[in-house]
Amino acid sequence: MTDISGVRIIVFIESDIQKVSDLIKETFNVDEKHSSNKDDVLSLNQVGYRSVHFVCDLGDKRAVLPEFEGLCELKFEFQVRTVLQHAWAELAHDRSYKFKAGLPKEIERKLYLHAGLLEIADKGFSDISREIDAYSAKVLEDYRVGNLDQEINSITLRNFIADWANENNCRLEHISDDGQMPSLIKELKYFDIQNIDQLKRIIPDNFANTYNELNYETTVYGLIRDWLIISDVRKLKEELKVHWSIFDPDNSDVGLEIYRRFSNPENYENIVEYMEKEKFSSEENFEEVYPDDYED
Repeated sequence: MTDISGVRIIVFIESDIQKVSDLIKETFNVDEKHSSNKDDVLSLNQVGYRSVHFVCDLGDKRAVLPEFEGLCELKFEFQVRTVLQHAWAELAHDRSYKFKAGLPKEIERKLYLHAGLLEIADKGFSDISREIDAYSAKVLEDYRVGNLDQEINSITLRNFIADWANENNCRLEHISDDGQMPSLIKELKYFDIQNIDQLKRIIPDNFANTYNELNYETTVYGLIRDWLIISDVRKLKEELKVHWSIFDPDNSDVGLEIYRRFSNPENYENIVEYMEKEKFSSEENFEEVYPDDYED
């Protein structure tokens, strides 16, 4: 038996299948004779079950480890597929199993037509992923040759801030959730900042040095919003009516010092006023802001 145990690995897009397959081949002994790529058994005019199967054993390096004693001859299987391949495989398997002898032709035809649609979508998502990677690479290359005439979007913003932080040796806190990105882009557009060149112009002179001097650390959102606060806090709070708080209990002293150094006196007084109000506000005032939170 070659599948006494099995592991199913589900990835988002087709290009990830190759990455996972390469890792499996590097890590385990693959029994090529019993392994298969189900795409290979489908003819050009067929659609259906798609998945890459690897039958493996532990390999020479793992076989000598005490926890694997007696297991080195046993085979196991990896199944690698995309989330859309997995969805179709599970649906087809469950329905076919319940019908025992097979599906009625009309239902079976519908099933395979939808399998074809999922395959098209799978390849489409992979193509889009490659386009995003290519676009990101081009954006970075443009930054490095001085071309900052790039529209503001999630890719250009993240790449520009990462490049700025790296160039100025400024640490940024990692954040994986992009839920605030639409709100941040809306805030920038309200300040008539439509491209990266316009964003760069609002960065105060010597900001990076002060950032490092005060051991300040924030996220990509906090950094850009700091620049907007320094530009005009009333525009954010009174006109755009953002719901996020300027006051940060973990960074209030450092943040206030940064605002003091780079704001004009009137704007700084307004910042202090807002921070004092927020300091004693209820916890509800510290919610994250999302696009629907803005008043029309």
